[in-house]
Amino acid sequence: MHTQPFFSGSQLTTLPHFDPVNMHMSALHTFGCSITQGFALPDVVKPLLDSTGTALTPQQLHALEQQGQPINWEDIHVYQPSQLAWPQLLGNRLNLTVHNHARRGACFQQIARQCAVAHSQIQPGDVVIVMWTYLSRLSLQWPTRTAVPFCHVVSPQMGWITTVLRQLNRAMGLSDSDHSESLHADIKQFIQHTAQHSLHELHTYDRYHNLLLLMCMTDGFLQHTGARIIHLSVEPQPYLEQLELARQCLPASLQNHVRTPHPTAWYRVNVDHDSCRVILDPTIPPAENDMHPSVQHHENFADHIHQQYFVPKKCCDN
Repeated sequence: MHTQPFFSGSQLTTLPHFDPVNMHMSALHTFGCSITQGFALPDVVKPLLDSTGTALTPQQLHALEQQGQPINWEDIHVYQPSQLAWPQLLGNRLNLTVHNHARRGACFQQIARQCAVAHSQIQPGDVVIVMWTYLSRLSLQWPTRTAVPFCHVVSPQMGWITTVLRQLNRAMGLSDSDHSESLHADIKQFIQHTAQHSLHELHTYDRYHNLLLLMCMTDGFLQHTGARIIHLSVEPQPYLEQLELARQCLPASLQNHVRTPHPTAWYRVNVDHDSCRVILDPTIPPAENDMHPSVQHHENFADHIHQQYFVPKKCCDN
C-alpha cells in the first residue's frame, strides 16, 4: 500500500491508495444520507396521479397542500436505495455486491448507527464508503419517529450552497394520526424548542465537537473489520474548519483550549471534502421535480470515485 496526497481545504491530506488488482474485494458497503441513497431518482419515485392517471406536478401538489390536503413524502418517494445511485453504479464497475445502507435525512448519529448495525456484515477485504452529511444537521430519535428540525436545501442556482431552515421536515416528521392531539402538540413544541436551542453558539460548538468525536469512534471500529474504509463528505467545507468557525463564535473567555485538547490532537479521520463537487455540479440540472442530484450527477460521481480510489495512478517522471 502506498499513499497519494490530495488537497482538502487549505490542508494537504494523505489518503491510502490500494491496488485493486492485488486486493480481494467481495462487497461494497455504503452509508450516508439521501445523496448516497439516491433520493428522487426515477426508480424510487412513485408520483401521485390525478383522476386521468397523469402525475401531479409540484405546483399541483403545493396547491393541494394549500387547500388543506397534506402530502406525505412517503406516498411519493420509496424508502429504499436507488439502483441508479452512485453506490450501485460504482459496485457495477468493481463487480462487487452492493449493500447501500444510506437513508434520506440521516444525520451524523444516524449514519454512525447505520455503520454499527451493519458492522457484523462487513468482512475483511470488503470496501466501506461512508459519505458523511452536513455537520449542522440535527435530528431527534424516538422508536417510532425521527424528526429533522433542520432541513438542508441545496440549490444549483446558488452553487449548491447549503441553507439551514428551522422547520419540521415533512419527510421525516410526525403524523397527526399516530398521536393524540395533545401529545402531537407537545412533541412539536419540543422539536421547535430543541431547534432554537441548538442554534445557540454555546450548543453549536459542543454539538460539532461531539460529532467529530463520533466520526473518530466510528472510523475506529470500521477499521477493525479489516475492510478498506473511505470517508467522503457532502460538504466541500472541511469539518475542522466548521468547528473552528464555531469556536470563534464563542465568547472570548471560552475560546482558548485550556480544559479540552485542540481538535487536531484527536481528529485524524481522512475525509474527502473535494469529491462532492462532482455530485453537486451546478452546471447539471437536478433530479426531475426535486433539488437532489440527478441520474447524470450519480453517473459522474461513480466514475469519479472509481478513478480516484480504484484505478492505479501512473507515476510521471519529472
